[in-house]
Amino acid sequence: MDYNVVLFVDSSMLGGIETHLVELSKLLTQNRISNNIMFYEDHKNQAFYALLNKENIRYEFLKGNLSSLLKKLKTFDSKTVVHTHGYKAGIFGRLACKVTKHRCISTYHAGEAGTGKLKIYNKLDKLLSPLSTNFAVSEQIKASLKNATLLENFIAINSSNSHFNRCDNKTLNIGFVGRLSFEKGPDIFCRLAENMQQDLDIKFHIFGDGPLKGEVPNLHNLQYHGLVERNDIWSKIDVLLICSREEGLPMALLEAISEQKFIISSAVGAIPSIIKHDETGFLMLEANAQHCQYQVEKLLLLPEEQTKNIINNAYNILEERFSGKQQFLLLQKAYTGT
Repeated sequence: MDYNVVLFVDSSMLGGIETHLVELSKLLTQNRISNNIMFYEDHKNQAFYALLNKENIRYEFLKGNLSSLLKKLKTFDSKTVVHTHGYKAGIFGRLACKVTKHRCISTYHAGEAGTGKLKIYNKLDKLLSPLSTNFAVSEQIKASLKNATLLENFIAINSSNSHFNRCDNKTLNIGFVGRLSFEKGPDIFCRLAENMQQDLDIKFHIFGDGPLKGEVPNLHNLQYHGLVERNDIWSKIDVLLICSREEGLPMALLEAISEQKFIISSAVGAIPSIIKHDETGFLMLEANAQHCQYQVEKLLLLPEEQTKNIINNAYNILEERFSGKQQFLLLQKAYTGT
């Protein structure tokens, strides 16, 4: 292709946006489109940098101000496309591209409005949306914008082995994967673990980092792993439990389905478009510990054959909708302005 894509982001952790960027870069490279990641500033996000190095994805850093962004954009030729991710990169990226006349694409990932300064940034991010060609990762986010196209998250899919094999035959390992912040519901997950301490055949695992890290309790059936390599997550759990209060389309959900994990989730964001209750996973009526426990206990009673069928149903949807083929066609159209 005769254009280059710069994936612009302000990243300080390893979460859904970062995982999406890795998959997007791989998809572009697979389709012979030159690309790299440009960070607004270096937040010493070593876990993410290590992942980029492992995947041979090029990246560079700006100095954390608009002038360094403008200076960098002026070195790009007219065929370079800037694709922003996250509110800060979106705000500054659109303003800078308006000055330098580069094509600007923005993907909106966040389903939550936020509070305080974050709420202001999110509002400004949406107000400036007319300056870019926009994608939203869920219908809910798309509905909050006047000019966006649905671009569902995608992932390189592992070959299906059609087996639900527990990590430990005697224990069901349930995982929380994501940012430890209120909207993701780590407090709900911890309360569930606390309520189920008498169930010796269940263990709970938390993978991630964030502002609520210090509130993870010390329980015999709960292990906090912090930020680890994604492959290390899926080898340790059998079930992904999503207890989010707000969501877009979590990358962890797609990864878990690809890795043949059973899904229990709150019915938020775009999740119900993938997880149909009793067909491709279990959906909770409400995001609270009581509803989580009910679904976990239901899974324990589920015959193995039915469990496998539900996992396979989810995998089939993943293969059909989230392999990147449909998404690339939309991206190419936006990048070329056709």
